[in-house]
Amino acid sequence: MDDFVRAMTTGKAGSVPIVEQAEIRENTKVVSLDATAWRQVKAVLSLLTFADPITGNVVSRAGVELADGKPGYISTRLKAGAGGRLTDVEISADTSARVVSAYVWNLDPLYMSVLPPEQRMSRVALEALARRYFHSLSTHEAIAADFDDSCNRFHSGQQITNAGRNTVEAGPARTCAASLEGNPPWGPATEQRFPVIDPERGIVFGVTLLHYLKTPDQQQMYVSEVFKVVGGKIVKIDNIGLMMQGVATLGFAH
Repeated sequence: MDDFVRAMTTGKAGSVPIVEQAEIRENTKVVSLDATAWRQVKAVLSLLTFADPITGNVVSRAGVELADGKPGYISTRLKAGAGGRLTDVEISADTSARVVSAYVWNLDPLYMSVLPPEQRMSRVALEALARRYFHSLSTHEAIAADFDDSCNRFHSGQQITNAGRNTVEAGPARTCAASLEGNPPWGPATEQRFPVIDPERGIVFGVTLLHYLKTPDQQQMYVSEVFKVVGGKIVKIDNIGLMMQGVATLGFAH
């Protein structure tokens, strides 16, 4: 990942080792490496990286300064095949005005902290927890016991839960569990994948395609989330959620 970020921020996308049939997508669309949001990056100011030796995936969350001085938030997942050449490049990039510089330029080191053994969950348990969360996006019935009382969710740096003003979802202040309930316009959540699970740090990286069937234009949201789980409960959720329309698939079916 370090080599990838270095190449993409120094105009050397052509040096990234990829297989001939590599699947490269940004915000669900098939693109070439040199056409991604990375070409707009002037500086990487904060970076979190998580690897999964079981799946062969690595993911980073990068708080960046764009060429115009504005903040951006870029999530990049890489999967390497034989010989270390990349087979997957999956990018979720938010370069909109809603990105909060104070958050993305100073990403919380809590995500990288290694948990003591007694606060860890198994890979299977961590995936099940994240699947229950995504399932709640469809049913609007949260499992309150899955969340720590201090849990907060952030969208590109905007605090969505326990906030006096929710500029993304509107409505009153809500907890992580309560924000999934009620009668929100979204659901179902399809194409759920969990490419990176890190039990030592209590990290799950998941993606899903969230459908908005209750809206006239039936939009979709490409959801890319990092869950921090401590002692069996979700304590923080870092989300890049991008609204789009007419998305047939996120790709990367494997």
